[in-house]
Amino acid sequence: MTARDRISYAVRIVVTHGLYYTGMLHLLQRIRLRRKVVVLMYHRVLTREQQERTASQGGLVVEDKTFARQIALLKRMFTVLTLDEFAERLARREPFDGPCCLITFDDGWIDVFENALPVLSAHRVPAVMFLPVNFIGQRRLFIREALTHLLVEAVKTSRKAPERRERLRTALAALGFDRLLEIEDEEPLAAVIQAVGAHYYASLPAFEALVAALSIELGVSEGELSELDTFVDWSQVEQMGRHGFSFGGHGADHRVLTQVSADVARAEIESSKTVLDSRLATSVRAFAYPNGGWSPEIANTVKASGYQLAFTVDRGHVSCLDDCLALKRINIHEDMTRTAPMFLARLTGIM
Repeated sequence: MTARDRISYAVRIVVTHGLYYTGMLHLLQRIRLRRKVVVLMYHRVLTREQQERTASQGGLVVEDKTFARQIALLKRMFTVLTLDEFAERLARREPFDGPCCLITFDDGWIDVFENALPVLSAHRVPAVMFLPVNFIGQRRLFIREALTHLLVEAVKTSRKAPERRERLRTALAALGFDRLLEIEDEEPLAAVIQAVGAHYYASLPAFEALVAALSIELGVSEGELSELDTFVDWSQVEQMGRHGFSFGGHGADHRVLTQVSADVARAEIESSKTVLDSRLATSVRAFAYPNGGWSPEIANTVKASGYQLAFTVDRGHVSCLDDCLALKRINIHEDMTRTAPMFLARLTGIM
């Protein structure tokens, strides 16, 4: 954490705790959430030890102990809706009475099954998970996590085998990752995560080409990179369904739908619906745009494929009059929601 980051974090602590302990935060919550619902967007729930090994960006992660506190607080202070209850309110254009929320998880990470499900089950709290169907039950990684792990291996290999250093440097130079070979940290993972996070290629061909090249150069297959950064399988999906989870679509290969052709986007959306409807006991009604990439044209394709609701990553609350194919959410991650005042401020939309 840089000095600026530390100052920013200290300011958030002071402001949110001041609002919380003076009662102002609760007043703001009542005003700002009146007749609205908060849709929480989680991704990963990791132990502290797992956080030291994951290749995911920090903005995707909540620590397991923090998550447990958050669910206990939500159970006490909010009505936690099921997906069906949420959808029915929207269909009837019925305002959301009292503080209400919907809990969602994107991507289908294995740690949600391992770390989040026990907490949700203990509190009898429902949730929704959006599944990229071609990753479920497969030893595949998202492109960002795969590249991060491979870059760490490249740094370590260049140290152990200096004769391979120039070949690795050439492979990394196209995206400016060659400077990683100069870092001196004994464990390079944090520096690599930061470097990957500075890029906006997401799943574009430039990242995919580098992953393919590094896999060959290092002799490491995707399935060998990490067990931690993988996804649930269909039997685990079934178990989650018995303990309060609903499911929705999240594409097939988690393509950013605004960065592919209309035909590829349509195939991603339609395939996710077909596979999920064949795998699950009930037809799925909700979709979450991978990486938040959406447009009115993509929303129309989602609707034509049989989905009734679609969630963005745009920040905000939901009212009963909102567009059902452009629903806003609040991203929850450790840095912004570590304490109860910070969490409530985040849900209220002031932090």
